[in-house]
Amino acid sequence: MKQIETMIQESDMVLIGVGDEFTEKKNSGDDILKAYQKLMELVKGKPWFLVTVNTDDLVYDAGVNSFFVVAPCGSERRGNVITNENYDESGYLPQWKYYMNWLASTIGKKLCVLELGVGMAYPSVIRMPFERTVQYNQKASMIRIHSKLAQVPDEIKDRSVCYDENPVLFLNKL
Repeated sequence: MKQIETMIQESDMVLIGVGDEFTEKKNSGDDILKAYQKLMELVKGKPWFLVTVNTDDLVYDAGVNSFFVVAPCGSERRGNVITNENYDESGYLPQWKYYMNWLASTIGKKLCVLELGVGMAYPSVIRMPFERTVQYNQKASMIRIHSKLAQVPDEIKDRSVCYDENPVLFLNKL
């Protein structure tokens, strides 16, 4: 666990991906809120951005600064989620553009990519792009925490740390 703190502290910037293991299907709402708060303590003082495929809005309930969050799969509270027939993606596009600009600013910087519970639901949103980011930015490193899918491709294995654990419970132990 100290290794995670060190990797984050030694980075210039932190890119966070949050997946479906951060939902109430896998954990209690209270544990998720505590984990988000622990996450914000970990990245305090660092430029960070968070991408989530979750639509439950718990990230906002935890007090995470929404200016640095993009949720391309939508919001249940707004009644606009990707699984709806009439899903309107225009709601997240301005924030996605801001995220893309932020991501471009990480080039050549020591970036810590922290992936929490991201499985194969919508892999083109977080999992695959995050792996490519680490592959192309030779100063980037990855921390992947997932109960079943914690492995990384060989191309980034030497700059990655993987934990086969529930990421919510893992963070709450820190």
